[in-house]
Amino acid sequence: METKKTIIGIDLGTTNSLVSFIKNESPRIIPNPRGGRMTPSVVFFKEDGDVMVGEMAKNRAVLDCDHTISNVKLLMGRDKKFNINGHSHTPASISSLILKNLKEYAQSYLGQEVKDAVITVPAYFDDPQRDDTLKAAEMAELNVLKLLNEPTAAALAFGFSKNEDSNLLVVDFGGGTLDITLMKYKNGVFRVRGVGGSTEIGGNNFDKVIIDHLARGFKNTHDFDLSQDKIAYQQLSIHSEKAKTDLSSTNETRIMIPYITATPKGPVHLNTSLSRPEFENLISPILEKIKSHILQTFEHARLTPQWVDSVILVGGSTRVPAVERLVRNIVEPDSHETSIKIKRNINPDEAVARGAGIMAGIMEQSISNIEFHDITPHDLGVEDDKGNFITILKRGTAYPAEAYHLFTTTRDFQEQVCIHVLQKVGTDNGDLVSLGWFCLEIANPGKKGDSDIDVTFAIDTNGLLNVSAIDINSGKSEEITIKNKSLANKLKKSEEEKSTWQESWQNPDQ
Repeated sequence: METKKTIIGIDLGTTNSLVSFIKNESPRIIPNPRGGRMTPSVVFFKEDGDVMVGEMAKNRAVLDCDHTISNVKLLMGRDKKFNINGHSHTPASISSLILKNLKEYAQSYLGQEVKDAVITVPAYFDDPQRDDTLKAAEMAELNVLKLLNEPTAAALAFGFSKNEDSNLLVVDFGGGTLDITLMKYKNGVFRVRGVGGSTEIGGNNFDKVIIDHLARGFKNTHDFDLSQDKIAYQQLSIHSEKAKTDLSSTNETRIMIPYITATPKGPVHLNTSLSRPEFENLISPILEKIKSHILQTFEHARLTPQWVDSVILVGGSTRVPAVERLVRNIVEPDSHETSIKIKRNINPDEAVARGAGIMAGIMEQSISNIEFHDITPHDLGVEDDKGNFITILKRGTAYPAEAYHLFTTTRDFQEQVCIHVLQKVGTDNGDLVSLGWFCLEIANPGKKGDSDIDVTFAIDTNGLLNVSAIDINSGKSEEITIKNKSLANKLKKSEEEKSTWQESWQNPDQ
């Protein structure tokens, strides 16, 4: 009898990554070869071409940061290149090495070949970032059955363990991203009501303020800038992360780094302390941003904090007491030190991975009776002939989804129309991101307004966008599946290019 092929769930994190699978209808975390449940998302390139991934790579970063890549998730979807040992690497190719490592030790643990996976991504990831994740998986020879939003994964893990109807607020605060999701769970069905967050706020920001604080103090005392010493700065980074972790369980921590650097006067040590009140004062601007994102998510979903009856805190950064206190004050302003809404039955470091494993179990039919519906985090649309943004798929639309809008020509005997696809990140036209553009030839050019162009936006189950346009009179059509090479940059088209598509069509609704 042939062994049933296991589908794995992967939490591809900024700081750490995890792998899970379903055994006896329950999600299990697969330990790495060192016995750890989390693998640092760090890659080190040796001079001989070999690659290290995980804890060993992280350790090598102290003395050789030039050959070490970390936090690559923050660069997914961007046109970034790393030149190491004479070779060029992209964020997707670096991520593929992490995925390959996870896949290999999962295969060793399971005793079988692994081909299929569910991979989690931040809910706020856009098309280029999702597409880069799929590219990374393809390079690692993994077939992605589902890109699962991280807060949805965490909610799956919570619902699976509690199985009680809830109005959920999921705050996923990891190493490099902040995801906020409002979700209703009833009778085994998850429905996302609102999403928000930022790909520029994470626990790494907390580390950075400690690093800057320590570096300032050191410079004031020793007149030496530690940021100019790569090895010293790397040590500062490691000890700052440890200090942040310590201050989650104690009111003061000691930071001691012997021989951190050498000045003209000789070797110098760093020996100082940091209290929790000092730390919370340093991170207060970041906390205000987190609060703003949470409140904006409620506003966009047209819900109030009182709607929430259960809060799930996900990601190691939510262990910082000030973060939990901030969330508690939003949903339970009258509470003091104890929250009845914040649920602590799931390890915040493992919730997303467990949810990915549950989704993998659903895909392989090891688990049933769970259904979920995700929504789009941004408005999606096109630019019209006047430079206005025309929404075709609204933020908060449940996907998979499809929507269309009718346009027409703006000039007599116009031979083509060009469709410029945009994503609105903020609340006005100044926050538009260009997702790409393509042109449709008009088969039978006629008078202005004679040709009707139907533009359709379709989002698949992975949240990826396909845009098509059809000349209704002739049936001729063109389409584009949004790819990362044309994305993730602020609108940078020249005025000449911009006028080409602006003049090529108009919105008949105006």
